[in-house]
Amino acid sequence: MGINALKKQGMRIALDAEDFIAKHSVTDEEIISLKKKFISIEELEPILKKREEDAAASASEPEKPQAEVSLPSGFAPMAKEYEPEITVREALDVTGKSRTEGKVDDFVKYFRNRYERLAALLRSYGGKYPEADLHGISKLAGQKVRVIVMIFEIRETKKGNLLLQVEDLTGQFKIVISQRDEQLFQRAKTLVKDDIVLISGKVAQPFIIAEELEWPDIPVARERKKPERDLAGVYLSDLHFGSKQFLGQYFNRFINWINGRGENRDLAGKVKYIFVAGDIVDGIGIYPNQEKDLDVVDIFKQYEMFTDFVQELPDYLEVLVCPGNHDAVRRAEPMPALSKDILGCEVHSVGNPSTICVENLEHLMYHGTSCDGWIATLSHLSYDRPEKVMIECLKRRHLSPIFGAHAIVPEKLDYMVIEKVPDVVHFGHVHKNGYANHRGSLIINSGTFQDVTEFQQRQGHIPTPAKVPILEFQSNKLRTLDFTR
Repeated sequence: MGINALKKQGMRIALDAEDFIAKHSVTDEEIISLKKKFISIEELEPILKKREEDAAASASEPEKPQAEVSLPSGFAPMAKEYEPEITVREALDVTGKSRTEGKVDDFVKYFRNRYERLAALLRSYGGKYPEADLHGISKLAGQKVRVIVMIFEIRETKKGNLLLQVEDLTGQFKIVISQRDEQLFQRAKTLVKDDIVLISGKVAQPFIIAEELEWPDIPVARERKKPERDLAGVYLSDLHFGSKQFLGQYFNRFINWINGRGENRDLAGKVKYIFVAGDIVDGIGIYPNQEKDLDVVDIFKQYEMFTDFVQELPDYLEVLVCPGNHDAVRRAEPMPALSKDILGCEVHSVGNPSTICVENLEHLMYHGTSCDGWIATLSHLSYDRPEKVMIECLKRRHLSPIFGAHAIVPEKLDYMVIEKVPDVVHFGHVHKNGYANHRGSLIINSGTFQDVTEFQQRQGHIPTPAKVPILEFQSNKLRTLDFTR
């Protein structure tokens, strides 16, 4: 829910209490348990004391032995013979670094950081015309220039052309894209607010007449990396433990398969890594009247179900997890990693989004909440083809350029910028499997283990549950196993 949501429910929170909540990661459940309408720092301090007491009590109890997972006879997994190769790109993960106060200056720094980093990418592509700043550009009337701009407004003129109000760090100006240039016009129709693009054209007194339009995009020509070890990764998301719609029967089939019980045992034996792109649990209070859709109404018990799952995995597997909008972190992005106290088990917990190098392949893992805004904005996008949304993100080198489409925290560094070129891009959120290859980057949307919800039925959206993608790193072979069969 977060502080703002609690305030909307009538709870008043002192300013020093807000700082305390952020510093000590006080959860909504802990605040609600106080049963107070006004929360001061004095009311919050006992929470830390209770945590210490609980920790001391837990330490005094004998450690619960973890059940050893026995593999079936004849199953000799190759992955068991190798140590993991995992490097989290810490500089691109917000975990432990969020310092914003939500002031005007924070928003200014956020947008400047985004502009400067994406403009640097666009400059690297060069161009046939000299670059110009918008400040004083009208003095260059009659000349051809290229400008790197952020889109402030997009509207159609009476003649059917597109008129863009744009800005850079020096000023504002207008750009016209004529419908007579059909190819350019069609490209421009996929522009969105807050896009950062390079536009070339001729300066007229009141505007620039556009000739070319480029997004930052990822480079076309690059050699595919070939990992040395013949290992594989499994891609999961949107498990929704605790939901009445959780497909436990199919999920158990997946667990049996990963333990070498069933078909495709050779493939199961190659799996060394499991990536989970958010919405591990169904959460509490995510939408109105959610409790009627829950089989487990305690958030901690929902995460215990995830812990049970991890303990059923062979001990040589590495699990990498980022949060989603149903998980117990702030709803706004970028999201910090889920704490060990919440998860209750030893996994690699990273932020949302995060960049992780696994077996020499750069993985960009993002839950995908911005997909909703993309689909609502561009007519050629839909929930049936999530991979098309992911391509739009790669073109822009940004996961959520439309500010206001969903909640974004104005950090001083824009963590939604796709700084490193990814080899694998992994999304979830839309509960629909989708795959593509964009300029050498493999795109995976990993579906769900939740059945169709009432909301999805109203939207006419048909998920693809229990279909699990597995990537063999060395051969770059991607398979999808259907655990509904």
